[in-house]
Amino acid sequence: MLADLIAYPEPIIYLTSFLVGSIPFGLWVGRLFKAGDIRKRGSGNIGATNVSRIVGFRAGLLTFTLDLLKGAVLVLLLSREGLVHAIGVWTGETFAFSLSALWATGFFAVLGHCFSPWLHLKGGKGIATGFGALLVLSPVSALVGAIAYVLTFLDKKIGSISSIAGLSLASVSYLVLNRVGAHLWWGAAMVFLIILRHESNIDALLENREQRFD
Repeated sequence: MLADLIAYPEPIIYLTSFLVGSIPFGLWVGRLFKAGDIRKRGSGNIGATNVSRIVGFRAGLLTFTLDLLKGAVLVLLLSREGLVHAIGVWTGETFAFSLSALWATGFFAVLGHCFSPWLHLKGGKGIATGFGALLVLSPVSALVGAIAYVLTFLDKKIGSISSIAGLSLASVSYLVLNRVGAHLWWGAAMVFLIILRHESNIDALLENREQRFD
């Protein structure tokens, strides 16, 4: 069994990515800024939007950055030839991580963020963590998504609709700029998960009761 794990390290990598993604940085930042348990205030979410609303912009930016890194760091490391070579030397195997494996690593980070075992399988919406993975895998698409988010937020002052707009435009731009392949199943799963986590926000938007930033 150990030999199989060494020869095929992806399951260990995906588990690691899930556990890294599950770190509830928003909860910790809220406590660091003496705001208590942010799950009991605002929308009850541990993401940057709720932290910003309750604690302030600096705390929200810190939360966003930390959540982004959860999606970016492991994907970035695995996409570097030096690390892959080092793993190969340690395991005695010759391999490279496929684009599908990199996307799967990003997906499991988002999954961990959304369903953290430390929070009884509750968590955030996955936007920042997914953005971190996309930033490594397709910087141009990430930039398109970021611009769409900013422009929508400046117009609507609503975090959820801005996130959905950014996610949608980033997805479209990726499909236009990149080749089709099996990795898109992982990308589609990530998008579906993030949209699913925004279900309550979409309902609130349709009923015109979603909170705005004033």
